[in-house]
Amino acid sequence: MQASDSATHSVPVAELYDSAEGQLGPILFGGHLHWGFWDADNADDDFAGGSEKLAQLMINKTTIGQDEHFCDLGCGVGLPAIKLAQVKHCYVDGVTISGYQQHNATERAAAAGLQERVNFIHASALSIPKPDLSYDGGWFFESIFHMGHKAALKEAARVLKPGATLLLTDLPLLPTATDDFKQFVKQHIHSEFVTQTDYPTLFAEAGFALVECWDITENVMKPLVGKFKQALEQHKDAVAACADDKAVDNWVYLFEYMSENLGYVLITARKL
Repeated sequence: MQASDSATHSVPVAELYDSAEGQLGPILFGGHLHWGFWDADNADDDFAGGSEKLAQLMINKTTIGQDEHFCDLGCGVGLPAIKLAQVKHCYVDGVTISGYQQHNATERAAAAGLQERVNFIHASALSIPKPDLSYDGGWFFESIFHMGHKAALKEAARVLKPGATLLLTDLPLLPTATDDFKQFVKQHIHSEFVTQTDYPTLFAEAGFALVECWDITENVMKPLVGKFKQALEQHKDAVAACADDKAVDNWVYLFEYMSENLGYVLITARKL
């Protein structure tokens, strides 16, 4: 993907997350902008609790060392990046195509007293304004499907040092996923998904060794719709201020549609 294609592709994604409806996620998900993980230990947690647990799983899987440099590609409003810096004592650059997200994340880092360690960049993760081999580790935390897997992995490989660990959470197409679904998500949330069988080739061609693909579909997608409806009710006043009933119904429909057609995996890879 050329730089001009990257910019064109990113415009609707930025508009999605800069919109009032796009800003609902952090309210519903406890400051996070990703889904959650629920097992026997936290089955009764709300969406915010599940989102926090998934963030902790990602942080626990990172191998970044103290004072090393990490990139969060598609960082949302920055809470996982801030938590990573707090736990691992590393430096983090978050990259987001959304101006709203970059501003909000920067405010969060300052409030946490981490403005010297955590920096948020308003840019496309397909054209990161950093030199080659800048980072000791990185992740795509529920973001790569907005970018195109092949182009995003190629750019990640450019900025990561050899031996660096790359983590992803991703939503692979189930074998039963329909063509109608693929067209729907491409049109409405500017996303393209791949199957689990695509991963070995995608990572190898980008210069990564695929270390682990942990399928957590049962922990994420099965409880997803129920937890989302609970969050909508829990925050109904904030939701009403951002979205009308039709918009809320559309989000519920989207979550139901995605839970029927997508799985959920946490991937660990190593830059060769």
